[in-house]
Formats: sequence, structure tokens, C-alpha cells
Amino acid sequence: MIKNYFKIGWRNLLGNKGYSFINISGLAMGMAVAMLIGLWVFDELGFNRSFEKYDRIGKMYHHLTFGENILTIDDMPYPVGNEVKNNYADFEEATMTKEEDHIIGYEEKKFFKTGLFVEPQFAALFSLHLLQGSAESLKDLHSILISKSLAHDIGADNTIGKMIKFDNLDNLMVAGVFEDFPSNSQFAEITMLLPMTYYFTISESTRKKMNNWEDYDFQCYVLLNDKTSFGQAEPKIRNVLYQKVSGDGKAIKPEGILFPMEKWHLYSEFKDGKNIGGKIQFVWMFGMIALFVLLLACINFMNLSTARSEKRSKEVGIRKVMGSGRNQLVNQFLSESLLVVLLAFLTAVLIVIVCLPWFNELATKKITIPWGNAYFLLLSILFVIITSVLAGSYPALYLSSFNPVRVLKGTFTAGRYSMIPRKVMVVFQFAISTAMIIGTIVVFQQIQHAKERPVGFDRKGIIHIGVRTQDLAKADYNSLRNELLATGVVENMAKSDFPITGGASADASLTWQGKDPAFRPLVAMNSCSHDFPKTNGFQFVEGRDFSREFSTDSSALIVNEMAASLFSDKSAIGKKIIFGSGKEREIIGVIKDQVRWTPFSKQSPHIYFISYKGMGYLTIRMKANVEVHHALTKIEGVLKKVDSGAPFDYKFLDDDYARQFKDEERIGKLAGVFATLAVFISCLGIFGLASFAASQRTKEIGIRKVLGASIFTVWKMLSRDFVWLVIASFLVAAPLTYYFSNQWLQQYDYRTTISWWVFAVTGIGALVITLLTVSYQSIAAGMANPVDSLRSE
Repeated sequence: MIKNYFKIGWRNLLGNKGYSFINISGLAMGMAVAMLIGLWVFDELGFNRSFEKYDRIGKMYHHLTFGENILTIDDMPYPVGNEVKNNYADFEEATMTKEEDHIIGYEEKKFFKTGLFVEPQFAALFSLHLLQGSAESLKDLHSILISKSLAHDIGADNTIGKMIKFDNLDNLMVAGVFEDFPSNSQFAEITMLLPMTYYFTISESTRKKMNNWEDYDFQCYVLLNDKTSFGQAEPKIRNVLYQKVSGDGKAIKPEGILFPMEKWHLYSEFKDGKNIGGKIQFVWMFGMIALFVLLLACINFMNLSTARSEKRSKEVGIRKVMGSGRNQLVNQFLSESLLVVLLAFLTAVLIVIVCLPWFNELATKKITIPWGNAYFLLLSILFVIITSVLAGSYPALYLSSFNPVRVLKGTFTAGRYSMIPRKVMVVFQFAISTAMIIGTIVVFQQIQHAKERPVGFDRKGIIHIGVRTQDLAKADYNSLRNELLATGVVENMAKSDFPITGGASADASLTWQGKDPAFRPLVAMNSCSHDFPKTNGFQFVEGRDFSREFSTDSSALIVNEMAASLFSDKSAIGKKIIFGSGKEREIIGVIKDQVRWTPFSKQSPHIYFISYKGMGYLTIRMKANVEVHHALTKIEGVLKKVDSGAPFDYKFLDDDYARQFKDEERIGKLAGVFATLAVFISCLGIFGLASFAASQRTKEIGIRKVLGASIFTVWKMLSRDFVWLVIASFLVAAPLTYYFSNQWLQQYDYRTTISWWVFAVTGIGALVITLLTVSYQSIAAGMANPVDSLRSE
């Protein structure tokens, strides 16, 4: 019997190729979207799960209090690791790490790679898979472990024992090769592991960090013992740092917390000392999109199946007269549904295979289809079964309910209420599609709002270059600057501790006359050369720039407007600020607030002061009238003279700033693609309902044509109902979308308002798309010969 069901289903598909194509393609698109999003969600939820001790690994964070604000950071002083491991029985292990970018040289090859300074216990804690060598080598001062991908880049037949030049400074011996960390893990970018003991030998400043309880420059990972939970262990380490730091350190009330590995990726955001989630909201959002898009495709199947109900009514009548029970008819139609879903699933798999490279690029992932995973195969089977039941249940129950006597007498017609379920489904479809379109527009509106935010500096034509080697750090600044200016392609050059769009150090111990001792604001700081403000195009609102003509500028400050308002109620010019070290500096200039980090959040008080020490960054502004490639070649030539051992690695300030929008733009692009597909799938649903309406009103249309009705009259008659359906869907979607879009915007301190035109454009667009979709069936019905229409009745 089942074989017979499938045979009849196959014949029906072949006999109605157009209907079959629309049904299968619509379902395939919905299933492909659901599969792509499902793979993405699976990858996100699987973050860091490759580590064997995943359930017991945590990371130490601290809440720091600055006035009314609480800042949560994962930076720790180095001694905290030994303190936790040696004095608290709840912890089986603790290890400190420090991540940095470095230059690696092998023979003539030079690479710029991300490395991690680690202690020997790191390898066992994070299940390091060594392909060659031993993790014990992390105890050797001048050894290095490299990833399989870095070994491939180096190109040596056997990398073990090879000597690698580190930052053009020391030779380190390759003591092991490890399997690359998974792309969905905490250490995905790490290509080399170096002994922490070596880090403390690099310079005097790094050596001092070994016993410094107030230098927040490391990360601390812990492993709980088998019998302890994070909730039990956290209270015990809450005051570890508070007990060790000095008076200034105690003033910011450091409070330790333990953050489980399962939350690192999806729950990484804190605000005022509370965890407010993170990427988990995107997982939920795209998961809902996948469900809705699949549901839209299933609704299309229902609409198209029931739209053809009268064509199959006689078949149902004959089967019932011959003795078929309703359950047998239900099984028949569910079998046909399963056949369609199977074909759609195979088509969807092909779509996913073709689209996966594009999807990975858009989502910045390395997702593959896990064909060898038994759970994936089981989920695929369940996916097909659930979709076939979801899509085929209503048509099966509806078609199997026909009265055989009325059908065979030719008196069967669908009741006046038979269209209600289909109309409800179409309203639901377009409500979802409308909501997705509005949501996508709001995302891009928020991105554009942030892009148009005044940044307080000039981004055009600027590159910044990290000072990675001692050769470049020790090069005479003025000589290097003069040589670059002499090339004719450089307008200005400066040096700073951090680039204008990068991070900054911070200090809460600044004092000034009239300051409330209990008031401890956190002020961001950046040391720089005299030329830094001019090179970056700082916008002064008061005072002046740094100048070499004033010897006192070596102890001068330039502050932004937020900092100026902290230091003085009136003009901040001339105000003396005392640093924690006791050095006094005077404010000579006030600049506009700058967007130094994410453009979606509030900025911070910021100060600049003169210092030529340290590694830092070079900032170079190219002349506006020169060709970029030519300018870069000239700049590289000058830098190679003083730093031949380093690759020419630079970043355009414009590109660096644009990266601030990458997460939101990625969400917007993905949502835009899925919204477009949702609209297309919904249009198929409208097409199905229009087909049903036209077939139901064939006789009426024929009579109207005989009585002189025009094609336009028929089109208007058939389109009217759909216009009301779209209006109804818009009235359902608009308030809900406004509420959820507004909730989404609340996560940003700097946010747009939702404009009325977003709803107007979406509503009008939905109407136009609907009318275009319905017009095909309406015009076809209007152009049909009324004689044929009446004869068919």
C-alpha cells in the first residue's frame, strides 16, 4: 500500500510539473535557510566544546568600581595564578597567559603572527594535541611550539629543532608542532605558544610584572576539581585581589568572579557589574528566523495543496466509495507530502553545498557539513519527517474530509469559511516577512547613524604601523620622520602608545585642585609625540596643540571635552593634573570628544601627553594628491632601512574604523538575505491563494465577462481581498516589530530612533509586491474565454 501511495504521488508530481516545481523549490529554499542557520547555530553553541575539561574550566574576571560605574575586565596581575592554585583547594589547576602579536622569521621568510605566552600546565589544561615534540618544552626558556598551519607556512620538511627569529631579537628553537585550535574556540587565532618565563626576560618592564599585583596585563584560567561548582568556588576568591593591592588599588574595590567556559563566547558582555548576555541574542534571533522561514515554506505547501483540492476531489470521492477509510487517505496524502519534502530536502542540500562558501565568508566562519556525524544524520531524518508532517498534515486532513456523495454528484464546493484558514496563514506569512524587512532596515539605519557620528579626527589617508622590533623602537624618531617627509608622499608622521582607533591605558588615581577624594573617575590615557594631534587632525575647541617651541610641553596635556568637564566647571586650560607617580602636568588644549572605540557606545574621558618611550605605533598621513600604492612603496623603503627584519605590516585607519561595524553589518546582511527569501516564499503563498481563488470563481468570472466586465474589473475583484490581507498583516507586524526593534536598540548607548518612513516604505512595498504576484493569476483569469469557463462548469 505504501508503495502505491508513493507511485500515485510521483505520478501527480509529473502530471503537474509547474505546481510541483513551485512546491519543491519553495520548500527547498525554506529548508536550505533553516539548514544554513542551523549549522551556524550549532557552530556557535559548540564554541570551546572541543576542550576535554570544558565543564570545569573557568576564567577569572574582576569588577572594578569607579564612582557610580562598575567596569568588568578579564585582565589580571600575574601573581594571582599562584595565589589561587596554592591557597584554594577548590582549584585543581590555574594558569596565566598573555596574548600578543609578534614577528616570526625563518630563513628569508617573515610572518606577523599571534602568539600566546603560557605556563607549562596550559597544555594539559586545554587538551593541546601535539603532532610532534613535547609540551614539556614549555619549561625551556628559548623554546617555541608552533601550529600545524604555521609549520606549513614556514615550509621546512621537519620543523623540530629549527631556529626561528622572534621579533628580530632572539632565536627560539621549535620544540613541537600542535594541531591548530578549532576555529570555534577561544584560541582560534593562536599559532604559537611560548614559555611565560621567556616573556619576563624580554625587557626590564616585563620582568617587573612578575610580582606586581597592580599590573593588569594577563589572563587567568582555572580548573575546578571534580567536586566543586563555580557557584561554590566564586565567593572564596572574591577578595583575593582586594587583599593584595595597595590603597589606590583598594579604592576601586576589585571583586573577583569566575566565568565558566560555556559562557565565554555567547555571554561575554557586562554592564555595571552585571552580565547582560552577548552573542546569544543573535543565536536566538537567527534560530527564530530559521523556524519562521521554514514555517512560511510549509504554509506555501498547504496553500498550494488545498488550492488544488477540487481537482482531486473526485479522486477522494472514488476512493471513499471503493472503501478507503479516512486514515488511509490521510496516510496517502502524508506519503505524498513526504515525497515532496524528500525531493525538497535533496535540493536544499545542494543549495547549502553551493552557498556554504559564500555563507562562511559572510558569517566569517569555517562551517562544514558534518556528514560523518551520526547526530547530524539523525537530525536530518527528524528534520525531513517533522517538515513533512508540518507541511502535509492540514492538506491531508482537509482533502480526506470531502463528502463522496457531493463530490461524485458534482455539487461539491468549498464552504464560505474554507478560505479563512488560508487567509490567516497568508496574513501570518506577510506579517513575518514585513517584520523581517522592517527589522533589517532598522539594523542598517542604526549602522548608518553610527557611521555619521562625528569622530573628532580625520581618518583619510592615514596608516598606522605597530613598532614590533627593538630596531624600529630604537630608531631616532626625528631622523625617521624627516626621512619620511623627504619622500614627498608623506604629509606628517607621529608616534604614540596606541593608535587613534585602538585601546588605551587608564588611570583612576589622577588628582587636581578641588577634587573630591571619594571621586575616582577612570580616565583613558595615550602618550604620544608632538605631531600626533596634527597628524590625526584633532579638532580643538579651546587652547592649542603641542609645540616643540615650548619646552614646557614635555609636561603638557591635551584633554577631550569629557575629561575637561571632570577637571573644571569652567575652562580647563591651565588646570594642573597630578598623576599617580606624583608628576604634575598642565592642560594646554581641549579637543572634541573622539570615537576611539565602538561608535555605538559612550566614549570616555581621555588625555594625551608627550612621551617618546616604549614600542607603540607609528601614524603616517599620506599626501592627498599621491597614488596610494606609490606612497606605500616609498614608506616601506624608508622603514626597511632601519627595520629590515620586519615585514611591512600596516593598517589603514579607515579600514580599522570600519571594523567597528563588522558585527552589525554582518547581522544586517544575513537578515537582509533571509528577509528577501521570506518575501519570495510568501509571494509563492499569495500565488497559491490567488490560484485557489481564481479556480473557485471560474463560473462567476465567466458570467461577468459575458455581461461585459473588463480585464481590469476582474483584476480589481480578485486583488481586493489580497490588499486587505496585506493591510491586516502590516497592522499585526508593525507594532510588534516596533517593540522588538526598540528593545534591540536599547543595548546601544548611542542609537538611532525608528523613523516612520521605515514602516511606510515597507507597507507600500508589501502592497506592490502582492499586487504584482496576484496580477498573474488575475489577468490570466480575466483573459480566459468565458465560453470555456462556463462549459467547464
